[in-house]
Amino acid sequence: MEPEFYLDVPGARLVTTDVLLQVQDTIAETVEARAMSLIYGESGLGKTFATRAALKTIAPDLLLSLQFARSRPGPKDLREELFHQLRLPGKMPGTATPLYRQLMAALPRRPYVIVCDEAQQYNRACFELIRNLWDNSRKQRPAVLFIGGHEAYDTLQSDPSLASRLCARREVKAMSPEEMLQVIPLTHAIWATAGPELLEHIDVRHADGSMREWAKVTHYALKGLKHFKTDTVDQQVADWALAQC
Repeated sequence: MEPEFYLDVPGARLVTTDVLLQVQDTIAETVEARAMSLIYGESGLGKTFATRAALKTIAPDLLLSLQFARSRPGPKDLREELFHQLRLPGKMPGTATPLYRQLMAALPRRPYVIVCDEAQQYNRACFELIRNLWDNSRKQRPAVLFIGGHEAYDTLQSDPSLASRLCARREVKAMSPEEMLQVIPLTHAIWATAGPELLEHIDVRHADGSMREWAKVTHYALKGLKHFKTDTVDQQVADWALAQC
């Protein structure tokens, strides 16, 4: 599970931000304790990127990263996806109970890490299914990571049986103006020579501390350098890039 830079911006660099370190600590604690934890926040702040970067040390065959074709999965989707992720032999049972029993037999065999990205799409029944699998895998519980928006936090917190089982709740927030001035010059060479006034202008006008929005600005700023035939991002290039965002 490799971190993916938004828009595949050429020359983008992985920077050890406070968010990345905090997410790494949360994931390390969750995996060590074989617990369930939640990483949540607004979109575009780097939750998934930081999670993927932190999980690079986990053996790929132990990661069960749940992916769904539809935006609002139900318990049936989760059971079927876990069956495929676990690479269980034979034909998948067509009813819920036999399939659940197969999952219960398979999960304790190895120290799996279940990664539930876009967890704001899950309904309470989905969270309950994961909780039941976790509760009943007593010999060796899987570590479970929920990554999503505030809706995931609200759903989990609204149910005492779910909320009480969360080992950690890590909120990912936008970069402060001070952190932005430290981080952004390290993310790409084109920002290394940009003055703080220009960076603040871009952040106030568009990016607002969002790593995804800064990646978008970087994408268009690189195009702006070619458009204006220059090597330096100045006010003209920056405003041209912002107009494209």
